[in-house]
Amino acid sequence: SISDVLLIFVGILLFHYFQQYFSTYIEILLNILLIIFLVYFIYLKIKILKKKKVNFDSNLKKITKSEIFFKTLGFTYLNAHVYSDTVFFLGNFSKNFLLKEKINFGVGASLASFIFFFLLGYLSKYMSKYAQNENVWKYINIFIIVFMTLICLHIINQTIYFY
Repeated sequence: SISDVLLIFVGILLFHYFQQYFSTYIEILLNILLIIFLVYFIYLKIKILKKKKVNFDSNLKKITKSEIFFKTLGFTYLNAHVYSDTVFFLGNFSKNFLLKEKINFGVGASLASFIFFFLLGYLSKYMSKYAQNENVWKYINIFIIVFMTLICLHIINQTIYFY
């Protein structure tokens, strides 16, 4: 959650900086890169959906707290999705706000992130019985595909309309 807050504000301030000191071509380039990433992500989700088989590996081994810590850092900072979600999505969505509004947007997004991750953590035990169901994953992937497609279409529309 702390990493998310940091990356949310990096994204917001990065887009603010680009908007203040560089031409709109940098923003167009960032939007195009984000669209390419989203299309590829959607393609991968559709590919998984077509497989109709989810891998449920249940081999659990005991790991130390330091292993958990470093794996958490790895999953956070070596994951391209964390940058697309925080830096590019939220930075992009905040680019038309005034600086004070961007800060408020960042605080709100950070609060939502904290709530999401803590709920995810606390509800994971309860929801784990559903996560072993291939049908549940099918609907989760369909939701992700639809949601990401809508975001992609919004960014395409925003890129074409504003530039």
